[in-house]
Amino acid sequence: MVMRGWSMPHKLSQIISWPEQQAKAKDFLDQKGWPDNRQEAWKYTSLAHLREQQFLPANGFEKLASSASVEGLEGLMIEISGGIARLHDGQSLPEGISICDISTDDSARAAIFTRLADDHLLPALSALHQTSAIAIDIEKPALSASIPPIILNITGGDKDTACYPLVMVRVHKGTTARIAEIHSSQAGLACPLMVYDVADEAALHHIRLQAEADHTTHLGLNQMQMGKNSQINSFAISMGGALSRLETHSLFLGTDSALAQSAIYLGRDRQHHDITSFVAHELRDCHSRQLIRGVLDDKARGVFQGKVRVAPDAQKTDGQQMSRALLLSRDAEADAKPELEIFADDVVCSHGATVGELDENLMFYLKSRGIAEAEARNMLIDAFLIDTLEEIEDAGFAAFMAAQIAKWSAANR
Repeated sequence: MVMRGWSMPHKLSQIISWPEQQAKAKDFLDQKGWPDNRQEAWKYTSLAHLREQQFLPANGFEKLASSASVEGLEGLMIEISGGIARLHDGQSLPEGISICDISTDDSARAAIFTRLADDHLLPALSALHQTSAIAIDIEKPALSASIPPIILNITGGDKDTACYPLVMVRVHKGTTARIAEIHSSQAGLACPLMVYDVADEAALHHIRLQAEADHTTHLGLNQMQMGKNSQINSFAISMGGALSRLETHSLFLGTDSALAQSAIYLGRDRQHHDITSFVAHELRDCHSRQLIRGVLDDKARGVFQGKVRVAPDAQKTDGQQMSRALLLSRDAEADAKPELEIFADDVVCSHGATVGELDENLMFYLKSRGIAEAEARNMLIDAFLIDTLEEIEDAGFAAFMAAQIAKWSAANR
């Protein structure tokens, strides 16, 4: 798949002022509008339904009581309710973490946008309609105290509103950070933009859960940049919303780095889930691995678009990508279009995609042993997903995400 219509910068471009950035975004949106399936990058996920809709800015915390926790997760809670960010009352920042509101800092926001594709819908929407912007810096404490997980609890809004929060996360040299994104918005349109800068010799453990309201259109972009000898272990689940697109752009800016980026989409009714990724290997001796699994019931549709680009200087690259989908209904649909774009000659890269149904022989075997049909089906679904869940290195994050899948399966009985 060639993702025409946008490109990922291979190095930071010249910073332009924030008003110029906004004017550029407006021109792009005026010219391009909401994409439909005639555009290659949106071939399987049309946004034509948004053309006639008008959304109001969300009302922040006025319409939603704040929550101090997310069930199954413990850590430093940062709430983004109705697109407005705040640290939960009564929480103090531990050593090594600093949070800054940059919603009125034009120079800081302009600097962030030099990292993003300048011909892409999602950064343009954020630049023009941004509802809040925060920067989080995570640095290894001077003492031996560990850094707690950071929970970005993104919620609030209602059917007639739109949210456009921006979060910039900088993981400093030699630091290990853990961040959980929990997207449970009630907004009609949710467009979170997350930018992660992982410095040399740093590591990021990251999960992303999209479990929004049945009426929500979710268009989320995560940009991840990696320095030398850095590591990212990232895992996403998309299971809510009417239409969702979880897009990730990952860029290697240092040698000897490793990226494990996996995802699961779970669809029922008429849900549409899109997992789109672009991994750019710019320098040598880096490794990326992507495992994508989807389970679809009723008339749900799942999409995986994945592109791995290996630059001429990126010798000794190891890039692996595999997508598998399981259809529980003959009316469900799965589309996959992986792509390798390789300009180096000493690499190990592969990709693949499969779509299948539940094995009738295994179902018969389990039922013949007295296992009810619904339970047998869930056992086979769990077996199908287990290798992907094993990609999560942080035990607490793994348990939380496994619990989300269990809830989906229980509701599907």
